[in-house]
Amino acid sequence: MKRGVFIVFEGIEGSGKSTQAELLAEALRRNNIKVDLTREPGGTQAGERIRDVLLDSSLEDMHPRTELLLYLAARAEHVAKRIRRKLFADKAVVISDRFTLSTLVYQAGGRELDSKTVSRLCKFASGGLEPDLTVLVDLDVDGAFARLNRPYDRLEQAGKEFHEKVREAYLYFARRAPKRIRVFDGAKEKMMLHEEIKQVVLDLLRIKGIL
Repeated sequence: MKRGVFIVFEGIEGSGKSTQAELLAEALRRNNIKVDLTREPGGTQAGERIRDVLLDSSLEDMHPRTELLLYLAARAEHVAKRIRRKLFADKAVVISDRFTLSTLVYQAGGRELDSKTVSRLCKFASGGLEPDLTVLVDLDVDGAFARLNRPYDRLEQAGKEFHEKVREAYLYFARRAPKRIRVFDGAKEKMMLHEEIKQVVLDLLRIKGIL
């Protein structure tokens, strides 16, 4: 086995993707599978500091290009310092809460930056690394935000129209690549949804020779 398996969870705020990523990591560890659960922005010391800036609710007027470049800086550090090491040296299953697709849907879809430019910069920041599977936990915006019982961070303050555009962009990319981006219904009961996701992931791990 040349490397481990890279799985990414995506979805709008409140969709339940982070919970599902955690449940999957716990389930795989119970099967004695080496797992690294990480997140974006974050996953490294520098990445976590950048995350603090990006989600600071007092900075709502940040320019979209500034926002894009900060996300990409965090990703470049994440890939170089953590993800590649876990995948290639440790041969672990890396589960990341967000990755490149988030940038494409939030910065190109939501912020309406040029999609070709965003795509090129994403490839540069990630060094061309792509997930083996993207789990898209889909939920309508009203349902997702009804789950948020805390003060909104800077991104969550962007408004319903912005998040509707983000969700539409997620579904657009999923339609274009249905084998790589699997859509799951975020409205389902938490453990039922977990079992559905887990079965898809276990099938992938068998194909990759990890199980």
